[in-house]
Amino acid sequence: MKKGIFLFDTIGIGLFTILGMQKTLDLGLSPLVAIMMGVVSAVFGGVIRDVLSGQTPLIFSKEIYAFACLSGAILFYVSDLFLPEAIAMTVSILAVIVIRILAIKRNWSVPYNP
Repeated sequence: MKKGIFLFDTIGIGLFTILGMQKTLDLGLSPLVAIMMGVVSAVFGGVIRDVLSGQTPLIFSKEIYAFACLSGAILFYVSDLFLPEAIAMTVSILAVIVIRILAIKRNWSVPYNP
């Protein structure tokens, strides 16, 4: 059960990062704002999910979460300059998913002292 939830959560943050960023760029806002909006929309969705389920939000743990979103958002912005939008989106979403899965499988973590 945990593996399924993890997988769908990972797919979700990939989708929310890139779709949030794309919508912000479509509104004509700057790339920096678009990157921030993509990351915030993905991370905040996870925070709401965790709070409603009574768990500590993943963003407050040592797991790689927001970094995967940030990496995918930057990759989307750069690849969208050279590739068709659909391909740039797919590559970027897959990058978020791969970074997150590798981080869990290889025990990558960020320093965190509450």
